[in-house]
Amino acid sequence: MSRKGPGVCAVAPKRRLRHPRVVILDRAAQHIAIMSSHWFERFAGRFHFPQNYTTVDVETNGVSPTQSFICSIGHTIVRAGVPTQTNEVYLNWPNHPDINHEQFQQDLLRTQVAMERQGKPFHHTWEVLRNQGEDPIEVLRNHLDLFEQMEARREVAVMHNGWRFDVEFFQAHFHNWLRIPFVFDPELVYDTGIAEKASQLQDQDDPLPLAGETMQQFAWRIGGLRRRGVFWALDSHCNERYKLFEKAGMAETDAHRSGADSLLLCHLMNSHAELAGMSNKIDLSVEGNQTVVVDDADGEG
Repeated sequence: MSRKGPGVCAVAPKRRLRHPRVVILDRAAQHIAIMSSHWFERFAGRFHFPQNYTTVDVETNGVSPTQSFICSIGHTIVRAGVPTQTNEVYLNWPNHPDINHEQFQQDLLRTQVAMERQGKPFHHTWEVLRNQGEDPIEVLRNHLDLFEQMEARREVAVMHNGWRFDVEFFQAHFHNWLRIPFVFDPELVYDTGIAEKASQLQDQDDPLPLAGETMQQFAWRIGGLRRRGVFWALDSHCNERYKLFEKAGMAETDAHRSGADSLLLCHLMNSHAELAGMSNKIDLSVEGNQTVVVDDADGEG
């Protein structure tokens, strides 16, 4: 895998005037758009949406960071808001001598059955890990190196439900298998799942970071809330709202491949950044059950 993202050097094109694009939203979409656009605009006062970042996703054989195993890691390097490189690697635990292979297979099969019952595709089977996987220790070392380099240059890692899942898995694996107590910087992980969830909450839930609250603390506080009608799943809610598979040029059957999901996260992150400046484009004066959103971001005047 590449340990350093390629730089991007481009000359900005001359801006062209063009007619605004008008999108008609139904009443439900109108409510979400108004709430979310204002939330992201206010959130941008706390978190500066970067143009350079790396999205990360893991697939596992269970939900326990200390008892389950990372089976696949994907990451997409983003420069100037554009995905420049996507990497995906499977971990060959089937050939690793120091694990209980029978228990690993049972947990993996249980996870596969649970996902398929929900209509979700499952890709990291025992056979795929054994035939396509790489040495798990080397994979973990490479990703530890990646995260250390990112933190050295203060680059944000973008993950979906990352603080309560991916981060916990990485930290546990780095400690248990590499004997290195790496801890993610509490301000350098942007959790798209938490942001999507918080943008739908009411004011009484304090949906924005509190004074002195780190991004990590904010994620754990919001992550513990359960509210009716609030959704944030990447492959369903987020895809339906932001057309992520369409933007990525991917089929929905590619969902839950770690590399594919990391690319979806790039488009979700960019969509959140766009919402941060969208509230002045929602025309609240339109009568009836429709709202007009004027997209004139590429024009002037």
